[in-house]
Amino acid sequence: MNESALTGRFTALPILLLAFLAGTLGPVLLGFDRFPQKSVDHDFHHIPVILSFAEMLPNVELSDYASATTPGMHLALAVFVRMAGVSDPRTTETLLQVCSCVFGVLLIVTAFRYALRVASPWTAFACVLPLASSPYVLGNAIWVMTDNLSLALIAITIGSTLFCEANGACALRSGVALVCSVFVRQVNIWVSGVALLGYWLQWNPVRRLFFREESQAEGSGPAATVIFTIAMMSAVGIITCFVFLWGGLVPPMFQVGGSGMTHAGGFNYGITPGSFALLGVYASPAIVILTPFWIHDGRILRTMMIGLGVGLLTGLIFESVAGEEYGRMSGWLWLFASRTPTVLDRSCLVFAGSIVGGGTAGVLFGLLISAERARTAWLLAGFAVSFLAAYTVNSWAFQRYFDPPILLGIGWCLASLETAARVPSTRGSATEGLTRADCNSLGTVQIRLAAIGVFVMQAVFAAFTLYGKMRWTVG
Repeated sequence: MNESALTGRFTALPILLLAFLAGTLGPVLLGFDRFPQKSVDHDFHHIPVILSFAEMLPNVELSDYASATTPGMHLALAVFVRMAGVSDPRTTETLLQVCSCVFGVLLIVTAFRYALRVASPWTAFACVLPLASSPYVLGNAIWVMTDNLSLALIAITIGSTLFCEANGACALRSGVALVCSVFVRQVNIWVSGVALLGYWLQWNPVRRLFFREESQAEGSGPAATVIFTIAMMSAVGIITCFVFLWGGLVPPMFQVGGSGMTHAGGFNYGITPGSFALLGVYASPAIVILTPFWIHDGRILRTMMIGLGVGLLTGLIFESVAGEEYGRMSGWLWLFASRTPTVLDRSCLVFAGSIVGGGTAGVLFGLLISAERARTAWLLAGFAVSFLAAYTVNSWAFQRYFDPPILLGIGWCLASLETAARVPSTRGSATEGLTRADCNSLGTVQIRLAAIGVFVMQAVFAAFTLYGKMRWTVG
């Protein structure tokens, strides 16, 4: 490891965390966190549930409560409140917000550590910046929410599957994170099937059939698969217990006819075209900056065309009209979609975005294939399909559900390209190009610029949609 890489390993993450804490813990401690529209869940769901659980300890009633999620985070914070022994409500709320900031730090550290497995420290830094600057990640750290803790835990499961050697320790870490994530949010079971497939694909007899040419993520025996299978069965058991307890997938007050917002009232098919549209917008700076990597590569152009076709079919098949009555609200995508023409219950904006996002997904997939990251490409595609299928079951398509996972995926895609970056030659066939040794430094610069481009977009969003609307707390 050269001196620059060694220095980066010890400085990149602290700088990233200091900036993140300045934007999250700073407003909490200074009282610059008044934002009623953003903190509805904080004020009326999560804080009251935590405080009520703290009062009931150790006999907590879990059959119905004011959160649509499993109670893992609420129980942990309830124990913290009881141990802290603070009686002042305002101080208690601030302490819980500090815990929420810690969950955000856990997410950023997780994203960075796994990016570091396939990229240099400063490239990993640049690739995590978009996630760290997302107004949803920042806001979910300022207020008490389940989102950051939930994503941090599933990121451990996904990252271990994508970037780590499939041994017993890796599978155990991944499995424990899966079980904990399902105890925080029941929908997180979506990661389990593809993660299990990822361990199975690293079992040596299977690996030799599909990915024997790849150098990363060495093969393994069956132990990792067995360990993760046990963890997955445990996670399914947790969900099954709550389904019997609640009589459904969410607490009774969030079911049809309940007193809260209905989360289990049917399917929301606008989630898939909407997610494609978000991907198309957020990854656009990276796609433009990385044009020399793919514009002359026939393989990537083919995957782009396939992606465009998938995005077109998605936009045609799934309705995407915006509005509260359709469960499509909250976030700039549905705001603009509600102000643009609609044809046959398809938003013209979301329809166009779905096509662009499909093409973007195709380019990213092709870049990973070209970089000899086929296993990563296919598993990421599998995780994406599983994620969209799981969230389609929710009645609501709030944008905060989708922005952070999309940004995490973009960052890890870019990080995975660094060690195999190449620029195609202007002569010869499309598959010919300069060697990695000849152009790796240029590739590194391009990838960092691509990540910074995505970061700038998120930073602007955060400035206008989050910090620009926050005010000092009075009293």
